[in-house]
Amino acid sequence: MPTEAAQIVKAEASKLGCYIGDYIGWVVCDHFNVPAEVPLGEVTDHPEPAPTADGRVKYRAMIPREAADRVIPEAERRGNSLGDYVAKILCDRFGVPFEPRVKKKALRAWQMAGEAREQLPMTG
Repeated sequence: MPTEAAQIVKAEASKLGCYIGDYIGWVVCDHFNVPAEVPLGEVTDHPEPAPTADGRVKYRAMIPREAADRVIPEAERRGNSLGDYVAKILCDRFGVPFEPRVKKKALRAWQMAGEAREQLPMTG
């Protein structure tokens, strides 16, 4: 996710005293209207996000199965990786501009479907 969004995620998790991964999972649940308790705790030591090669950063997330069952098909439909789609959910929540990458595999599938004049099963 963009650094700006990662900073907000860390700050919000710090306010709640929860693990960052639990906070991200809760946001994803909230996005899909999956019931989940707000993660509260006494965590005070939050790690810095891991840098990636493209200037973004990543955190590990703990997403409950019911929410993951909604994230996975939606990410596939959009042609995004799971990480990019979760980052998009977070960025939209915080008003941080972010456009997830579309996987090459999805682009090829869309191109082949278009050439065959098939209805595209995915958008993105």
